Amino acid sequence: MYTLLTGATGLVGRYLVRDLLLNGHNLAVVVRGSRKMSAYDRMEQIMQHWEAELGRQLPRPVVIVGDISQAGFDFSEEDRDWVKDNVNTIIHSAAILEFYGEDREGEPWRTNLGGTRNMIQLCRDLQITDIHYVSTAYVAGIQDEPVMEDSLDSGQSFRNDYEESKFLAEKEVREIDFAEHVTVYRPAVISGDSITGYTNTYHGIYLYLRLMALIIPAQPADENGIRHTPVRLKMTGDETRNIIPVDWISAVTVRLFETQEARGGTYHMAPDNPMTSGNMVRWCSEYYKSTGTTFCGHDFDPVEDRSVDEDQYMFEQMLRDNMGTYEPYERTDNVFDMTQMKKFAGDIVCPDIDRTIMHRYLDYGNDDKWGKRKIPHPQVDTNVADMLETDRNAGETVSVGLDVSGPGGGSFTLHLGTAGLGGVDRGLRADNAATVRLTTEELVQALEQPESDASLLAKYVDVEDTDLRNDIATRILAGVGQASEVGAQ
Repeated sequence: MYTLLTGATGLVGRYLVRDLLLNGHNLAVVVRGSRKMSAYDRMEQIMQHWEAELGRQLPRPVVIVGDISQAGFDFSEEDRDWVKDNVNTIIHSAAILEFYGEDREGEPWRTNLGGTRNMIQLCRDLQITDIHYVSTAYVAGIQDEPVMEDSLDSGQSFRNDYEESKFLAEKEVREIDFAEHVTVYRPAVISGDSITGYTNTYHGIYLYLRLMALIIPAQPADENGIRHTPVRLKMTGDETRNIIPVDWISAVTVRLFETQEARGGTYHMAPDNPMTSGNMVRWCSEYYKSTGTTFCGHDFDPVEDRSVDEDQYMFEQMLRDNMGTYEPYERTDNVFDMTQMKKFAGDIVCPDIDRTIMHRYLDYGNDDKWGKRKIPHPQVDTNVADMLETDRNAGETVSVGLDVSGPGGGSFTLHLGTAGLGGVDRGLRADNAATVRLTTEELVQALEQPESDASLLAKYVDVEDTDLRNDIATRILAGVGQASEVGAQ
């Protein structure tokens, strides 16, 4: 059976795709097309990114075209039937980090609350009873006391519509009455990869980093190469920030997902050693060789205090205008209990966001032009799906899995006759006679062999019986071989 993942093109989602596939899970993803690319191409682009980084080829998830903001995810009848027959678990990771909406018909309500309601109804209709929901630690809103993992509604107030929309969504998830398990994951503020600096989104901490990248280098440097950027901040520098790398979030989520005893729990993901606002400013100042920031405390009012010259005052005003969205977080952050998370995944240590990682984020942001760098369209020389042409006169068939890794790959169930390919279904099935696992390049090489020589293909068939391996390989050569020239164009 398959796990259905929403939000696969988001930052957390694409890491979950990578880690779940690396751990051998059968995965299907809900993806919608963009103005420039189809849903399949968007997913292929993500897969090729991971293959370039890992230096190995990966199996492809089954792509289901859909839109979580629509009823039934706007699935086609064929896709809905496939999900009903093949999926028993869902990870609902899709969300939008938009803080304020004009009304509850728009964002963030449409995706965060409406999309979750659509997910719940879809699971009810299709009898998906193992539900995993990626919430946020900030459903806690504003609270002075440590927030426990099993708490939700404490009469808290919220800093913005994002927090409240996720709170109401989690509330409805917790009220599900048909599921066997409902597991909730609550990450704190998500940042980029702690190893590579990678991110595909520039919210949260990146708003500050991008602002510094635009403003500080524009200032003239003195004879020592130091840029003077005097600014007074309404902070002490000791404020804590619950920022966690996306690679750690994914590792912990997958561990909890794979631990049967963890089913049905709620899990906070927060740093053991939160970063402080003072350290973030100092590390960024070191990176850009700048000086002049002053922490003036929470009682200071930079708007009313005009004791600085007009240039500095206008410079500070520009910063305030750009940082206003996150102002409610600048003074307060929560303390999150992580007892249950530590019970099951405490050995996966959260990297501290330190000087090295902060500079890594700045390096990546600059190289990526803060999200403006053009990402190449995925290159596919061989599309396996195009190679699978069926023949109604194939004769009596046997069902065999075909799991092809690499660009243009995919997972299929082939109904192989002695005279051709009798039919093709998406995905693998447990009742297949065998599964053939190989890369697109290996498949093309095998299909170039004459039908009388099935030995090259037979070695990829995962059964011990030599006769069965050879029979399956021969059937594939007979059924798929005639399409190999089309697929390799």
